[in-house]
Amino acid sequence: MSVTKIEKVSSEGLQSVYKVIVPADIVEQTIVERAREIGKNFKMHGFRPGHVPLPIIRNKMKEDIHRSTLEKLISDSCSNITKDAKIEELAVRPTYKLENSFEENKELVFTLTIESAPIFELKPYDFEISKIVPNVPQSDIEEMRKNIMATNPLHEDAEEGYVINNLDSVKYKAIYSKNGKLDASKDINSFVVIPQKIADDDKFLKQVLGKKVHESFEFIPDDKQKVKYQVTIEEVKKAIKNITQEEYALKIGFKNIDEWNNAIKASLESQINSKAYLYHKSQIIENFTKDYSFDLPKSVVAQETQVVLNQVKSEIADAKQKGEEVKEKSDDEIKNEYLDTTNKRVMLGYIFNKIARKENIVATDDEVNQSILVEINANPTMADKIIEYYRRNQIMLAYRRAELTERKVVSFLMSNVKTKDEPKTLKEVEALVESLLADDEQSSSISSSPVEDSASLVEEKNE
Repeated sequence: MSVTKIEKVSSEGLQSVYKVIVPADIVEQTIVERAREIGKNFKMHGFRPGHVPLPIIRNKMKEDIHRSTLEKLISDSCSNITKDAKIEELAVRPTYKLENSFEENKELVFTLTIESAPIFELKPYDFEISKIVPNVPQSDIEEMRKNIMATNPLHEDAEEGYVINNLDSVKYKAIYSKNGKLDASKDINSFVVIPQKIADDDKFLKQVLGKKVHESFEFIPDDKQKVKYQVTIEEVKKAIKNITQEEYALKIGFKNIDEWNNAIKASLESQINSKAYLYHKSQIIENFTKDYSFDLPKSVVAQETQVVLNQVKSEIADAKQKGEEVKEKSDDEIKNEYLDTTNKRVMLGYIFNKIARKENIVATDDEVNQSILVEINANPTMADKIIEYYRRNQIMLAYRRAELTERKVVSFLMSNVKTKDEPKTLKEVEALVESLLADDEQSSSISSSPVEDSASLVEEKNE
């Protein structure tokens, strides 16, 4: 039998292009093998299962047999190339381009583009970084306690004829109609606590303020044409005034104010630790940027460039919608502006991923699902859209997993590098993080896309 011919036609960086010529007899043999495989379970009237003649199967299942044959021939060629070239890991899915049409009893010619992942050795975790440790003075506890009482008042039943005031809790029902037609499926039964200061553009709360139980009003959303809600106030709980801190602590379930103080302190420490993540990661990144330098896969850089481009364009669109003045930029201008950031993200993604594999650090399915659940709980009205978004965008689900893995890698490194304690209050950490966000674009997600299976192939489309 003839032998498949494979020739490297070009190579640049980590990417190589190969020309593959599969002789006609190998194409025919593979077709026969695929037909026999299908024939094992093929059923047809007049024949016992598994005993349908091969020519009939080839004729009846021609399209499926040709497609699976093509996939196998290309996949086998890709496997042989990666084995002979000693490529341990691919950067992205290999792509192929047919140079002739796939036909029986005819040789098959195609090109394969293969890009390997960068090869580099991990360096010892012997650098030193500053580690934020929570500093919670009594003044911060007292300030938070006062803020809690001011923004989360306790409530009691309102007397007959009571007029709704700021900080009161209001239960209401809103009956939906569009073009005068009712739709009970879109009715709203909810409650709201009137804030101490209502935003200028919040027309709904401004209409609620000053109403009484059983009073109604008509509300027309600005962003929904021909939609109207008939809102009825069903119940009012008025904010309790002049309550002492000790009384408040008891009413929300603490034994005394000291126990509440301890809970507030623990909350502040948790917030400091959470916000410190970016500061710790930025120092790790700074050390990695100095210590590492290696070639990057063009395809992964291009993929990451598109992610960055989409993020920036989305931010620009949001700013425009808010009426902010935004300088127009072309896609090429944005790509050039973020070129260094994109390259850094890809490089750091490979470093973080390699550490994760070496140290067996992984974000489990439960952790990914839990993080999505947190997102849903923060936006309950968007639950279906959030679920559908991740179902349709597997690449974003992969980024979510990579982000969680990255956090675990940072935590691992914080336990294994040299650190010096740096006490910070919540306000100090917030100012530090704000400065990092303003000055350093690397604070965005730095995880690269997951490595693709070499058997998974993508056809190159002609422009």
